[in-house]
Amino acid sequence: MTRPHPSHARPLLLGLALLLAGTAVLLHSGTTAPRPGSARAGAPSAAAHPAPPAAPASRPAPHADGQSTATPRDRPTQTGPAGSPAADLDQVPGDQPVSGDGPAGDYAIQQLLDRTTPTDLPPATARRLTELATRIWTAETTGTGRTQWPGYFTPDPLRAPYHDVRVQAAVAHQHGRSAGCAEVRLVWAGADAAGEFRDGRTARVLLELHHNEWRPIR
Repeated sequence: MTRPHPSHARPLLLGLALLLAGTAVLLHSGTTAPRPGSARAGAPSAAAHPAPPAAPASRPAPHADGQSTATPRDRPTQTGPAGSPAADLDQVPGDQPVSGDGPAGDYAIQQLLDRTTPTDLPPATARRLTELATRIWTAETTGTGRTQWPGYFTPDPLRAPYHDVRVQAAVAHQHGRSAGCAEVRLVWAGADAAGEFRDGRTARVLLELHHNEWRPIR
C-alpha cells in the first residue's frame, strides 16, 4: 500500500523545480547570446597579432668611395717680394718642402730641383756654374762683391739691399742651342730692407763662356 507524502514536502519540491528552471534559462542565455563588447566569432584577435615594432632610424649612407669629402689642405704659395732686385722670378714646383724649414730644408729643395729639372751639363761644369751663379746672385741682392763683375753691375750702390741672403738650391742647364751659354735657376732666402724674411724665392742667372771663362750676362 502506497504511503501518502507529508503535506510540508510539497512547497519544497515546488521551490526546487523553480530553481532548476531558472538555472536552465540562465545557461541557455549564456550560450546563445554574446555579451556586449565580446569579439565576433572567427575574427582575429588584436592581442594575438601585436603590431610590428617600429623600424630603427636609418643611418646616412656612406660616401660611395668610402673616402672623406674634405678638401685636402693646399700648400703655401711661394712668391717673390714686390720690387725684388732680380727680374724673372719663377715659381718653384708645387711639391716643394713647406716654407719655414730653414737651412735644414735646403737639401730637400735641391733634391726636388734635381729630380724635376735635372741638369743637362757635365757634373763638373754644372757644379762650377752653380757656384758662380750663387756668388753673382749674392752680389745682386746684397750689393757685396759687385766689383768682380764691373761689366754686369752698375757702379751705383744698391738702394734697398737684402741681408741674410742664402741660396737654398741651384741647378744649371744649357741655354738655347749654344754650348757656350748656360742658365742657372736659383731658390733663395733673405730679408728685405724692412726686415721681412722670406724663403722659397726663385731667380735665374744667365752665363756666357768667353775665352774659357764664364761671365754673367743680362
